[in-house]
Parts: sequence; structure tokens; C-alpha cells
Amino acid sequence: MDVMLSESETSRFVQAGNLRLHYNDVGSGRPLIFCEGQGAGTSAWVVYHRVLPMLAKSFRCLLLDQPGYGKSDPVVVKGESRSTMYARSVRHFMDALHIDKATIVDMSFGAQTAQVFAIDNPDRVDRLILHASGVPGPTLFGHPPQSNFAFVAMNAAFAKPSLETMRAMMHAFLFNGASFSDEELLLESRLQSWLARPELEAARKQSESVQRDVSAELGRITQPVLQMHGRNDLISSLEGAVRLLNYFSDSRLIIFNRCGHWIPFERPGEFARYVTEFVERDSA
Repeated sequence: MDVMLSESETSRFVQAGNLRLHYNDVGSGRPLIFCEGQGAGTSAWVVYHRVLPMLAKSFRCLLLDQPGYGKSDPVVVKGESRSTMYARSVRHFMDALHIDKATIVDMSFGAQTAQVFAIDNPDRVDRLILHASGVPGPTLFGHPPQSNFAFVAMNAAFAKPSLETMRAMMHAFLFNGASFSDEELLLESRLQSWLARPELEAARKQSESVQRDVSAELGRITQPVLQMHGRNDLISSLEGAVRLLNYFSDSRLIIFNRCGHWIPFERPGEFARYVTEFVERDSA
């Protein structure tokens, strides 16, 4: 039987440290904590809602809006990397819900949050699932992503949020965004939720861009790691995912052809199947 879901029915809030965080709570079983990537109007529900009918049959799926996104509190980040701040919010979130250990699912820039969390809190992590992530460097296969185009589209959606700019952003994120209707992309609700909370963009503009180089620390992650990557990702190159693969002692990489940056949105059935097999398998 399929799990019937709606955003409003699964919406929850929790005080986690000094921040009020929003999340969606669906299903039961071993906990999976899903964190979203970036982009105006983005939330964990927007990224992952298409995989929930399958995954919630076997797992407790916790879709966490990181600070500054969705319905969570805004935050001004200064003096530390955003990934460090996000990792701390994940720990406070788990503490508030009395979750000792979980599998962390994270994507894109946010995937470094999962890595930082595993480095700083190794006893709280069961497994890591990283998608659309990687290590920067040269391309190898002769098909470099059109990253400038994609980042221009994302920045335009932040600067002048409208149905047109958000549609252009999603078309840059997806392999064939034009095949999805505005309703399927949730554009209207995402636009209105973003416009209703100008404090999120104000906090983002006041924040500092501080990067944390975790390359020397990634070898400390001994938990099983599953990477998934779209071959046609315009934000994060496939070569970056291959490079990242080499840093982990127990890792595997699944490549989706004709797929862009948002794998759980474009290929929900395959994404859910690989996640289920990976979480349920015995550790290597």
C-alpha cells in the first residue's frame, strides 16, 4: 500500500539549540535525515517529496529545512563555514528528537554538511548518502558542465524571485526541466513561501562566504558512503564525484545518465530503490 502524504500533514517544528527548525516527519523505522541543497524557495520537501511514498514504507524520513531555508529560522553566518553551522544544526536537531544515530542524506553544496557532521560526530552516523556532490578540479571526459549558466540562473532567482526566474533555475537544475509542469515543480507555492519570508534573503546577504577544506579529514569517515550523480549535472561535475569517491574507505558511486542536479526529483523510483538497498544491506 502506498504511503499517502501531504506537506501540511507531516509538517513539524522543533527547538534545536537556539534555532527553531522545520521538518517533515514521514514513516517509521530506521531514521533517515534528508537535508536540502540551495536555491530560492528550496526546502527539503521540494527536493525529496517524490521519493517519500516509497521510502516511508521502510524508514522514518525526516526532511530537515536547514537554517535560512523553508520554514526554519533565518541565520547570519559569520566567522565559520556554512557547512559547519549546518552540521551543528543537524546535531541539535537529532538531540531535540532524541535520535542517537541516523543515516544522513545530503546533496550539492550541502553534501559537505553531511561530511562535516560525520567527521565531527562519528558516533552519530550510520551511513552517508551524498548526491550531486564532489571535489572541485579539472574535467576528464571532455564534457564540462555549464556551471556559469546554472549559477547565473540560481542567483537571478535570489535577486529577482518570480515564476520566470525560478522556472529558469529549475530548468538549469534538471536534465529536461521543460518536461515538468509548473505545478510539478511547485513553482507557485515555492515563490509565495520565499516572498513571504524576506528575512531569509536578508540573512543570506549579511552572511560571509567562508569555506572549510575537509579534504584532509575525509579519511576519518569510515561509515559506508553511497554517492549518486547525474551525468548531465550542470552544477557539480561527474569528475568531482569520482574524485570524492577516492577519499572514503567504504564507498560506491551510481551514475544516472540523462539526469541533472536533482536526482530524487528526476529519478525518484531508482533513487528510492538504491537508498533502500544501501541502508538495509550489511556493512562491508
